[in-house]
Amino acid sequence: MKPQRVFFDTNAFRYLGTAFENVPLAAELQERVLISPLSVFEVLAQLGDEDETKADGVLRQIRAIQNWTNPKHAVLLPWPDDMIRWLWSQKDVQDEDFRKRMQDSFNVCLRADSLAALKEAALQQKQAMKKFKLQMAQDFKNMVDDLKSQQGKIGKKKAKPVDTTDVWFHGIAKRAQADPTSKPTSEVQALFGAYHEFEQEKLRRALVSKDYNPLSHDNQNDIIDAEQVVYLADDSLCMVTSDKGLKGKVTKSSQATRIILSAAQDLVDPQKAEGVIKGILT
Repeated sequence: MKPQRVFFDTNAFRYLGTAFENVPLAAELQERVLISPLSVFEVLAQLGDEDETKADGVLRQIRAIQNWTNPKHAVLLPWPDDMIRWLWSQKDVQDEDFRKRMQDSFNVCLRADSLAALKEAALQQKQAMKKFKLQMAQDFKNMVDDLKSQQGKIGKKKAKPVDTTDVWFHGIAKRAQADPTSKPTSEVQALFGAYHEFEQEKLRRALVSKDYNPLSHDNQNDIIDAEQVVYLADDSLCMVTSDKGLKGKVTKSSQATRIILSAAQDLVDPQKAEGVIKGILT
């Protein structure tokens, strides 16, 4: 069964901003494009890092959202924690205040017509994303350190695979604000299959690294990538990425086929990009 809707990771989001800066995506496809708040907020945070010359290009990519989604009712996906709570309970349990703040931030992106209008929001978002990544990285590092201590094989290349499904499951239950006894581990593992596999592969790589640094550039990217694949628990969704590393971390899950790898040179070209999206959805 073909996916019904599509969203884009951070890099693909920026590439589309280049492709559709001056031309629109076909209207019938716009209706089926969803927007990951992780991608929006990550790009906005990147805007806070750029000098004025580069920042102007990022601003144009952000404003191009209006050319590849329907700006009158562009659909913003929930924050991953809200997605997890919703899928666990099958009820709309989003924090309304948080949802409003997300939507307001998104609207600022759509309305901004100058760098100055976005710069303050970008700097605030940069700090928010930094805090988010730091917390996630520290939690993961604590788990890695505990497991390395238990193994007594720090830095050895042939460390035995470690299955932390039980720890992962209780983490999911905590994020869902749910009683872990209310669902079997196997059900949750199947529901969040791509996320589970990504986290297991990330853990495997960390355990064989003698000098694992959770705050390195690549490992910070892994934090966002892991949160993006949470959305694949909704079987109507697929994600487009040009990141082979992301794709390579999810290969066994049944959700792996809904991580669509597309070359950057295709996503920055309006005709090819439209062809990619149309090929996925029709």
